[in-house]
Amino acid sequence: MRYRKSIKVAMALMLVGLVLIALYVMRAEALAWHLWHQLQGAEHNGLDLGRYQVAIEAKPLASYENTSGLTFNHETGTLFTVLNHTSVIVELQRDGTPVREIKVHGTDDLEGITHVEQDYYVVADEHESRLWLLQLKPGTSEVSVTDANLLKFGMNERGNKNFEGVSWDSVHHRLIVVKERDPKYVMSVAGLYHPAGHKQNQMVVEHLRQYDFALNWALRDLSSVTYHEQSGHLFLLSDESRLLKQFDEAGQAMGSLALWKGFHGLHHNVPQAEGVSIDHEGNIYIVSEPNLFYVFKPPPAAIKEI
Repeated sequence: MRYRKSIKVAMALMLVGLVLIALYVMRAEALAWHLWHQLQGAEHNGLDLGRYQVAIEAKPLASYENTSGLTFNHETGTLFTVLNHTSVIVELQRDGTPVREIKVHGTDDLEGITHVEQDYYVVADEHESRLWLLQLKPGTSEVSVTDANLLKFGMNERGNKNFEGVSWDSVHHRLIVVKERDPKYVMSVAGLYHPAGHKQNQMVVEHLRQYDFALNWALRDLSSVTYHEQSGHLFLLSDESRLLKQFDEAGQAMGSLALWKGFHGLHHNVPQAEGVSIDHEGNIYIVSEPNLFYVFKPPPAAIKEI
């Protein structure tokens, strides 16, 4: 009798384990969160992500590999991405056509890039937990981090789960930085760069805890971040959850873009989303490893002043 009871308990535990594994594989918590926000209707003070449709899907970026990080330069109207094993920055047209390559000497694990203003960009080295402020002029074809301003602040551990994405917030003159996992979090760094071009003397680092609930509950990792200045909203990209999530300044979730087959016109899942940026028209650009390029656009009627 005891033997039969033990078998039943073991089978029940095994069934529960299989259900949990299935839910994890299907990313059920992320899917539920996405569908919940879809049911809430359109957002009135942000991007109406539910109505976005893919315009360019999985376009290969030439022969490049390991694309990671993406930023839009509003002054040039072009995008910049990084290749993290070859330490190359690639400038792209908005349809994904390469414009030029810039070799970065002195680093071998670039993960993030963001445009600050004029010719200035911040790039992130994940393995070394370092951020550099680089000047990339129109004719620049190579640059060395030894000639750049190095930013280090309290996080000096080495490894592959450190700085994963960066985004410049010109409204508050701060850099938004995300850490991939263990633990994953969002922080801001003020004092890195002054809009007049002068480096400030004191940096202020703040853990933005208003996003912690979402990170702990439904975003399995953080692969990139972008700040949308027109709405004041933060967009967090999760490769493992296959979601781009929109948040207001208080950390309230405001809808999402699902990167699964069947959503937003996608014919296939986005395999490994690593970089995201948004242009002045509200178009969303995503790069995925190994070298895939995506553009999501709102319907014409949804384009509005925010």
